Amino acid sequence: MAIKANEQISVVIVDAQELVRMGIKAGLSDSGQIVVIAEGETEEDVGRLVKEQRPDVLLLGLNVFTKPGIPGGPLAVCDMLKRLVKVTPTRILALSRYDHKGLVQCVLRAGAGGFMLKDEALESREELIQAVIKIARKGRLPLSGTLYEKMYPNSAVIEEVPQLTQRKIEIMQAMADNPQFTPAQVADLLGIAESTLRNNLSAISRALDTPNTNGAMIECLRLGLVQITRERIRP
Repeated sequence: MAIKANEQISVVIVDAQELVRMGIKAGLSDSGQIVVIAEGETEEDVGRLVKEQRPDVLLLGLNVFTKPGIPGGPLAVCDMLKRLVKVTPTRILALSRYDHKGLVQCVLRAGAGGFMLKDEALESREELIQAVIKIARKGRLPLSGTLYEKMYPNSAVIEEVPQLTQRKIEIMQAMADNPQFTPAQVADLLGIAESTLRNNLSAISRALDTPNTNGAMIECLRLGLVQITRERIRP
């Protein structure tokens, strides 16, 4: 359930590096609305603290999933995130030092409420606070301007929310709800031809001035036009 404007936001921080945890906690101290109720440093701490503390938001350093001698990578991280979001209503803000498009998209599609670079979280207290508040209140993706510019350096800055038709927003929401669907399956779900779906996706990308459908999805999430939901339709 989303947090109302006058309610406190409880936060758990889990990251493998103590200095990062200290910096993030200090950054959140400027907000009278956010309270850090627990900290952890391992993958095991993630499940335990979420279960015990039931925080509104989990600030999760993706480095907790990296273990010496054990194969990892974005897919392994995202599989773990998928399992986590199935068992808790806690919103997750993923933190990483890496801004690879594949990692960002994978983490968001796995169910994280947002993705933020650690350097940005540590350097900009206001950005961090607003990201946590936005996730807690609305569950929307706080993909910051800094991260967006790194991922799409040639995209124009959008000063106002683009005017997408309700039908186009429904198309993007259907894709966000069902990331495992093929375009043909999404088209069938919406009751339209696959060619119509593809034409709409091209039009949406042009309207948002993004290079492709993945970029359009990230922009829709950032602008709050689309939200990642917990329950998804399965084929």
